[in-house]
Amino acid sequence: ALADFNKSIELNSESSLAYNNRGNIKSDLGDPTGAIEDYDEAINLDPTFAMPYNNRGTAKSKLGDKKSAIADYNKAIEINPSSAKAYSNRGNIKSELLKNYSGAIADYNKAIEINPKDEKSWCLRGRAKNRLDNYQDAIDDLTKAIELDNDYARAWGIRGNVKTLLEDYQGAIDDSS
Repeated sequence: ALADFNKSIELNSESSLAYNNRGNIKSDLGDPTGAIEDYDEAINLDPTFAMPYNNRGTAKSKLGDKKSAIADYNKAIEINPSSAKAYSNRGNIKSELLKNYSGAIADYNKAIEINPKDEKSWCLRGRAKNRLDNYQDAIDDLTKAIELDNDYARAWGIRGNVKTLLEDYQGAIDDSS
C-alpha cells in the first residue's frame, strides 16, 4: 500500500488525500513522525481538509504531544463539526492523558449524537463514567456497545470489571466467559 501511495504522490504531488492516506499507512506501520510529515503536507495543500488534522492529532497523541493533539482535534471539529471520530479522539486524550473524565464524556456525548451506532464511543464513554464511579451508567453504555457489536471484547472486559466493582461476581464471570 505504501508503494501505491508513493506512486500516487509521484504522479500528482498536489493530492492532499494521497498524502493523508500515505500518512495513515506510515502511522499503521509504527512511524508516527513520518505520518505527521505527510499530514502536514496534506494540510499545506488543503487547509480546509479536516481528516489530516484528525489523523495528525492521533499521531501526535502516540508521541505523547497531547496539547498539539487536542489543537488538531479542535481544528478538525472546527472544519467539520459532524466528525464523530474527532470528538471521540479528543475525548480519548481528555480521558486517558488528562484524566478529565467529565470533558471526555462531553466529547463522547457529541460523538454518539453524531453517530449513535459507534460502539467505540459508547464503550469509551462507559469507561469514563466508570472512572467517575458512575457504575450503573457505565454498564448501560457498555451494554449498548455490546449490543452494537457483540464481538467487542474491550466492552465485555470493561463491563465485567464494573460488575466486579458492584460485587456482581456472577455477572462479571458471565461477561468474562
